[in-house]
Formats: sequence, structure tokens, C-alpha cells
Amino acid sequence: MVSLEYFGATDPGKVRQNNEDSLLLGGGKDPSLLAVADGIGGFEAGEVASRIAIDVLGKLDPGDSLEEAIRRANRKILNIARQDRRYEGMGTTIVAIRFSGPTAEIAHVGDSRAYLVQEGELKPVTEDHSLVAELIRSGDITRDQAQDHPQKNLITRALGAEETVEVDVSVLRVRPGDRLLLCTDGLSDMISEREIERILRENRDPEIATRRLISAALEAGGADNVTVIVTNVTEDAGTPVPDIRRDRSGDTEEMAGVAGAGEPPPPIPRTRPRGNPRRKQKARPALRFLKGLVRGLVALAVVGVILMPAYLWGSSRYFLGVDDGVVVVYRGLPYEPLGLRLNEEWRRTDLRVSEIDEPYRQQLDDRRLYSRERAEAVVRDLREE
Repeated sequence: MVSLEYFGATDPGKVRQNNEDSLLLGGGKDPSLLAVADGIGGFEAGEVASRIAIDVLGKLDPGDSLEEAIRRANRKILNIARQDRRYEGMGTTIVAIRFSGPTAEIAHVGDSRAYLVQEGELKPVTEDHSLVAELIRSGDITRDQAQDHPQKNLITRALGAEETVEVDVSVLRVRPGDRLLLCTDGLSDMISEREIERILRENRDPEIATRRLISAALEAGGADNVTVIVTNVTEDAGTPVPDIRRDRSGDTEEMAGVAGAGEPPPPIPRTRPRGNPRRKQKARPALRFLKGLVRGLVALAVVGVILMPAYLWGSSRYFLGVDDGVVVVYRGLPYEPLGLRLNEEWRRTDLRVSEIDEPYRQQLDDRRLYSRERAEAVVRDLREE
């Protein structure tokens, strides 16, 4: 009988004063359901959104739709934000995994990730909903290059952003010896996938592996909250996995089964945008320029579609920056993808950076997003400090 051994932990990191991450560690109605969520919104708002998502999943009965539960969490976050202006603009990512017999169902929104480890090899199960992920899928950059991309934190999908949310769901078969990792970007942004794989390979115990991964993220700078859950699939006495048949719908995708003993595991197909993949072909010389032009126009259109929801949401966000040594409050998002500026100067303060103590200057470098009221409160706090 397949059983689970898992351990999870979260840490605020070395820079942020509060922890906007939340996690579900088998403590809900379905003991095989694990999840991590990374709140968005700054200060308490992001923390509230991630807790709402985890609370909704914790009340999910075994056999009920995980995809629908995530959509229900999205609606609840939006409703609470409308009722209380303190939480305006809050949101969260989510990645959840639920086991049933020899299968694991993974659902996610945003850039919190799930990985599968088979025979010591780390394989991504989810694809980020982010601008950088689109660039990876288009072949413009590699996964290694994405690690240091300036727009790596610009996500295109989150709970609490819009009335409806598209949830990516996939199903894969697991066997004893497999391991699964759930994490927020506080881990994946700080250390490489090769380093994650090495730590998991060298530390079989879920608790030790979890703590080593968090420690590595902190040693690399700890610039964000970091949350990790490591799960071992075993045949030993652990948390037994119920065999529950579930109807799958929407974008659910059955992943390839695990190879038999002694066979190399097949590559795992990941959820991709809808469409028919086509093989690349060499264009005839007379058509190369035209095809290149068409591809460029299509790429610009895709980027525009990706950025529009983020821009509309970002028009109600504010962040602090520095211009000529003076603290400035900007409206919008702190990014300039393809040279397109997504912000404008909203208010120039009378504060000079030289007047602010070193511990508080991090709030200027961090480019955290706030509501207008919170941005004004932060400026007041800096002035008082």
C-alpha cells in the first residue's frame, strides 16, 4: 500500500518583516492534500489572501473537485477585498497536490511550483504563470537564464486578480521511492534547480531535506518568504493514501506512468497553452524574412495579452523608489518589459535617502506593491523613523 512521509516549513526570510506564505500539511479534511500559497499585496493583505486559500482547501472533502475549490478560494478573496479596503488588491499564488492510490493530482495558479524527483532526478511538474515562463516556452530564454531575469516576478495569473481564474491541473502516477516538492518562489528564485536536486538527493529524510532547502535559500540572501513541503512516497507505515476515483475535467492532463523497474523514467509532459505544436522547419530563403516578421508580430501580440491583466491590476498599485536621492512614490508596476514602462511618478516626497537609516532603505530597494493608503503610511513611517 502506498503511504506518504512529508514535512513542511515556512520562513519569513532575511529581508521581509512578515510572512505572507501559508501552507497546508495534511491537516484538512483530506489528509492527503498538501498545498503552499504565496500572498500578494504587501503587509497583512497578502498574508490574508494566502490564509483564505489554504483555509478553503483545508475544508475540501476527499473526492471533491480540487479545481473547483481553488476557484472558490478566488471568489472568496475577491469578496473580502471588496468588503474591506485594507485588503484591496490582495491576491495569492497556490500549488496543491492530492494523492489517491498510485496517482497524484497537482493544481496550481501563479509561480509557486511542484517538482517530481524520480531516481534522484528533479523534474518540474508545473509551469509558472509568468512573463518569464512565456519567454521560456517561446524559446527566447532558457530556464537557467530565467533565474536572473529582471521580470521574473511578474506573474500573469493569481487568485484574487480577476472574477474567474484558470487553474492548471495535471495527474501523474507515482510509485514508492518517488518524491514530490512544493515550494514558493522564495526557494526557486534564490537557488538553482541543480542545487535543489542536489540537496534532495543527499537528504532522504523529508524534514532534513526541507530544512536544508530553506537554509540554502536564506544563505543565498533570503530576499523573500520561503515555504517548502517535501513528500516521500513509500510502502512503509506512513500516512496511508486512500484510493478515491475522481472525475477530472477542464485542463486536467494524465501524465505518463512511471517506468518499470530498471527502466529510465519517461519525460513528464507539462501543461502547455492550448494549440497544436508544430515541428520547426527550415524556411526557404525568400520566405525567411517574412516568417521572421510574422513571428515577431505574434510575439508582441502575445506579450501584450499577457501584460494587459497585470497592467490593469497594477494601475491601482503603488511602490516606492528613488530619483536623484529623493524618495518618490510611483503608481503602477516596477517593470519595463520590452521598454514599455508600466508606472508613472505619483508623488515626490521631501525625504532624501541619506536621511533614512540603513535598515529602512530596504523598503525602497524592494519595490513592494502597496495600496495608495498603505504607500502613504509607509512614507509617514519613514519620515518618523
